[in-house]
Amino acid sequence: MSRKLGTRKVDELGRLVLPIEARQALGIHERQSMDIYLEDDSIVLKANHDLPCCKLCGQGDVDFAEIDSAFICGDCVAKIKAF
Repeated sequence: MSRKLGTRKVDELGRLVLPIEARQALGIHERQSMDIYLEDDSIVLKANHDLPCCKLCGQGDVDFAEIDSAFICGDCVAKIKAF
């Protein structure tokens, strides 16, 4: 079932902001990789879980600590230590 979450404009660089409600509902983090598909007259976005990303902030392409099969980036480890 589809549910409209609003309307957004594509900016001059072709970017589109995903509504926070959609990102939260699907567990999409900042800087997380997304796969893009064309289906008929629609664009389909899917979160890419094949590449490791930080379980807390979604950052990818960095060194990770693996804790109970979850990847945590150095920045988040440092924030936890500081806390």
